[in-house]
Amino acid sequence: MKKIWFFPLLAVPLAVAAFTLHWHNDAPTYVKDAEERVSSYLSYSYGPTKCMSDQNDANAWTMECQIITSKRDLKYTVYPADKASEGTPRSFFMVAENKDAQLSAKADLMVYLDIGSHDS
Repeated sequence: MKKIWFFPLLAVPLAVAAFTLHWHNDAPTYVKDAEERVSSYLSYSYGPTKCMSDQNDANAWTMECQIITSKRDLKYTVYPADKASEGTPRSFFMVAENKDAQLSAKADLMVYLDIGSHDS
C-alpha cells in the first residue's frame, strides 16, 4: 500500500519542475541573454547569484537577481535592444529598479552593460 502513495508524491514535484522549466524557456532570447550575462557579472563581483524574470508586457520583463551569500535582491527591467533610446551592442538593455540594482550598475563588469535608472 505504501508504494501507491510514493508515485503521486513524486509526480507532483516533477510536474512543478517541468512547468517551471517550460515557463522559463518561453522567455525571449534577449531575456535569457540578460539573465545569463547579469548573473555571471554579479557572481564575479558579489558571489553566487541567481536571476529570474517575469513578463510585464510585450516588450518589458522584470528581472530579479538574488545574491545568495548576502540575501540581497536586485531588480531590473529588461527591454529588447530595439527599444533602447541609443544603440546597444547586446540583444537587451536594462533599467535598475531599486537602490541595490543602481549600486550594482557601477560594480566591476556590470559597468559594461550601461544600465539605466529612472533618475538618469
